[in-house]
Amino acid sequence: MKKVKTVIIGMGRMGKTRYEAMKRHGGYDVVGICDANTKNLAGYLEPIFTDWKECIEKCDIDAVIVCTYNIVIPDIVCYAIKKGYAVFSEKPPGRNLSDALRMKKAYLNSPNKILKFGFNHRYHNSVIEAKALLDSKILGDIVCARGVYGKAGTLSFQNEWRNNKTISGGGIMLDQGIHMLDLMYYFMGRFTNIQSSVDQLVWKDMPTEDSAFSILRTQDGKVASLHSSAIQWKHKFSLDLICTEGFISLNGLLTSTMSYGEERLTYYCKDLECKTGGLGKPVEHTLCFDSDESWDYEMKEFYDAIENEKPVIQGTIEHAVNLMEMLEGIYK
Repeated sequence: MKKVKTVIIGMGRMGKTRYEAMKRHGGYDVVGICDANTKNLAGYLEPIFTDWKECIEKCDIDAVIVCTYNIVIPDIVCYAIKKGYAVFSEKPPGRNLSDALRMKKAYLNSPNKILKFGFNHRYHNSVIEAKALLDSKILGDIVCARGVYGKAGTLSFQNEWRNNKTISGGGIMLDQGIHMLDLMYYFMGRFTNIQSSVDQLVWKDMPTEDSAFSILRTQDGKVASLHSSAIQWKHKFSLDLICTEGFISLNGLLTSTMSYGEERLTYYCKDLECKTGGLGKPVEHTLCFDSDESWDYEMKEFYDAIENEKPVIQGTIEHAVNLMEMLEGIYK
């Protein structure tokens, strides 16, 4: 297996997660790691840097992995792709639509057309199975969806960098709700009509939101409701996909903390004639998942784009721009 020489910019939780996934893959040679906080670099044998530009310039590389604060993402992405390197960047694609468009412009003018954003939830096994079910048309066509993605804020929540609007660009909707919005976009298409309420319901003095409610509609009439919350108190991931001939329910999500519970998919076929049960009680089909390979699937796709000349499927720049445009609609 040919090695892709790679540097990682940002060695916080996500940088470490990507590092481990690349090591498991076997096709990456991490030749440099960078973080402004030297504590995040302790214990690694690779060359270390505290300045991202110096890291990119001094290392002989093929690819750059960006896992930094949102404010810095566009600078690093644009710099790296202009140099001709393949780039993988954590979500979100910057702080706002303007940041995403700036990266798109650099990408279109770059000599190496490999840019991928890390929308990890698309690679969860329950989501992969749900997409396969929808594509099979066994349950007909999807017409609407309901999604809740909520967590409990911490004791220092309002002082975290994610709630510093200058650094992050937004609150819980941009930080976590973007994943639910992305899944709805993945399953239903682009939303063109958006109504929302974005609020500070508990953390009144915080500059960013702790809760966001949205009603979204596609051009062909599909409707979705989304609630992104930092005041759920009990972590919750729930997504119902309602189709013309049945429905799919995704509940729980495998994470390192397991705080969202068991990851499972349940689907039901419409049974108005009560052939397999009473009215409103159709046969239940449930799949449970006990492993999370999403990080590995994601880094494999990036590797294949570089070494096997396969297209980037998930997390393209067009996908990123469309998502940030919908997020801008929610915030407006």
